Amino acid sequence: MFQIIQEYTKPWPIDGLLHVKVPEVSVEIPVSPDAARRKANSYLGAYVSMALNACNPKLVIGEQSMWRLTIELHLRGFGHVAPMGTIDVDAQNGTIITLSTQQIRAIQDRANAIITRFTPEATPVI
Repeated sequence: MFQIIQEYTKPWPIDGLLHVKVPEVSVEIPVSPDAARRKANSYLGAYVSMALNACNPKLVIGEQSMWRLTIELHLRGFGHVAPMGTIDVDAQNGTIITLSTQQIRAIQDRANAIITRFTPEATPVI
């Protein structure tokens, strides 16, 4: 299962009330959610951390249609622990929308902060 999200590019109205009329959308998507997940997991393992998994694909329809996947921290013995962010895969050609160095560092920092709470503190050897 996956969700379909359509980007709404108009600004929020000044009076605070938004009326949205969503037309029927017709677009061909050659990249499956499973293929996008595999691409994202390969990228995460190579460039971010082996403890991260991409899951919960959402198809975002817009100028550039993409699969948006949740990045989950996975710890052995605990399973999926917490979401760390999202990663996008182009739905037309399967290329990863690469994360910036700052995004990678922020994900790694959040994951490290959580991991330290799950792992026991080492006892010094005397």
